[in-house]
Amino acid sequence: MKWKISIFMLIIILVIGIIYQPFIKKEARESITFFPLDSSYTFDEASTTLTFKKGTPVNYILDWIAKSKSSEKVYLRQDISMVFQNGVFNNKMTEWKTTANEISVEKDLEGKSPGLWEAISYHQGEIHINDEKYRSMQNMTSDYIYAVLPNGSYIGVKNPKNSRERQLKNELDQKTNQFLQKTLNESTNYFQIDKNKYETISLQSLTNYNQKPLPGFSLVKSQEIIGKLWEGLYKNYFVNITTKSGQKVSPIGSSMPYILISKDKTHLFVLFQTSTGENIQLIQYIS
Repeated sequence: MKWKISIFMLIIILVIGIIYQPFIKKEARESITFFPLDSSYTFDEASTTLTFKKGTPVNYILDWIAKSKSSEKVYLRQDISMVFQNGVFNNKMTEWKTTANEISVEKDLEGKSPGLWEAISYHQGEIHINDEKYRSMQNMTSDYIYAVLPNGSYIGVKNPKNSRERQLKNELDQKTNQFLQKTLNESTNYFQIDKNKYETISLQSLTNYNQKPLPGFSLVKSQEIIGKLWEGLYKNYFVNITTKSGQKVSPIGSSMPYILISKDKTHLFVLFQTSTGENIQLIQYIS
């Protein structure tokens, strides 16, 4: 009888484990944890690409790929990628693997209006040296493409080949910059932030600081700041945005964040607007 009861209990435990496994994985995916960087681990490959697949007079399809390969397998590998159309968060994708070194994610994007498409990815690895010593590895990549309608059908442009393509590119640049500057000005006014006391960096241009330091910091300190920044962005922007009322909302439709780094090197702000226009401020203290 005791033997039968033991078998029965084992079956129950296995069933419960199967039922709750997806929820355990989901919870693990909703966090990125930054640990001190280990320079002995590197990325052999890391890239984000936006490619024009096909266009018609009414719509077009883009191919969006983010992939990376670390120098060796690590405890946890995760890539996240975001894409913006004219400064507005359009789509996202992520993948994580345990005891792995390669990740590749891909998605088709459909557009029905001219757009400057900008994608940015964060490639991260969590390294367990032993039970008490954890380290990180990281990289950022980005890409862009213009979808324009010059002669009755959509085409993709990265480097304009003629005056008409340059004109359409410039119009999209102007539209995007005006929108993002408007959101930045509204946010800084709302939170009463003096922009003269901060270095301002858009999320898309953050990839410029893979191998060079943030203004006023060493390269080592910059990498720490960036790693902690992505830790916060993942939880408070990529997964969900928490509004002032405490409601969690999707980031889709929100504006591209701006990072404001204080010139006294004590903190940084992340500013953006939700899809409904609510101003959001995140703060990261720098020690």
